[in-house]
Amino acid sequence: MDNFLGFQTKVDFYGCDSEKINSPEFIEKTLLSAATLMNLSVVQSTIHEFSPIGISGVLVIEESHIAIHTWPEYNYVAIDFFTCNKSYLLKEGILWLKEQFSALKIEIKNDNRGNLEITKQYSHTNEN
Repeated sequence: MDNFLGFQTKVDFYGCDSEKINSPEFIEKTLLSAATLMNLSVVQSTIHEFSPIGISGVLVIEESHIAIHTWPEYNYVAIDFFTCNKSYLLKEGILWLKEQFSALKIEIKNDNRGNLEITKQYSHTNEN
């Protein structure tokens, strides 16, 4: 059993197609498709286009969120997946996103969030 409230996976995509990752329509469509592929339930999508270049966005999902930031001038995309459980198809989604962005390299880092032993020590609901 996991002793954490959340699980965060940070993915760096290098060598991406700069035109694709600078399109808010492409980014939103791609993230929504990835969420479906990974069996995540989308609640809301917000995508922001910066001037002159770059995209940031968040998919609020029932399981928590997916956040994206693009730097087309560096052919780079950063995505954070934050969920309350690990019961989704993360690996498949990351590989599919790599293809969609035409990324040449990816790096993946995982973090556990909200250590339950520590949160119990500071929880107001446990006061006597």
